[in-house]
Amino acid sequence: MSRRRVLVVDDEPRILDIVKYFLEQGGFDVEPCTTGDAAVAAARAHGFDVAVLDIVLGPRSSGYEVAGRLKKISGSEAMPVLFMSSKVEMADLFLQSFEGRAEFLLKPFKKEALLEAVGLLVDGGGRQAKKTRRREKRA
Repeated sequence: MSRRRVLVVDDEPRILDIVKYFLEQGGFDVEPCTTGDAAVAAARAHGFDVAVLDIVLGPRSSGYEVAGRLKKISGSEAMPVLFMSSKVEMADLFLQSFEGRAEFLLKPFKKEALLEAVGLLVDGGGRQAKKTRRREKRA
């Protein structure tokens, strides 16, 4: 069985490295990106099973905007998304307006919480975004 591919986008290199390490330890192939433009280019070049997106990606982009751009790429329309943020109040805002399968992970998080959320989405689970579910496991 081939390993599942995960696109990870976070503008903080330290967080990106941690997420990449946790997911690789969980048996996933990971493509890390620090910008939305890099994530869109990677998605055009490769197929991914799930995207893990930080909600705040610097002054010019957001995880929500990147998710919308990813959904427009042929073959990525149904890709589920795990949004991450340290701001729990953003969860409802993003998940209620996002079309598709999505989950929210509150930063900081434990390795197990990340692997559980990504595994759920990759295996076809997760919630329709209109049904908000928060993961509030802290490190």
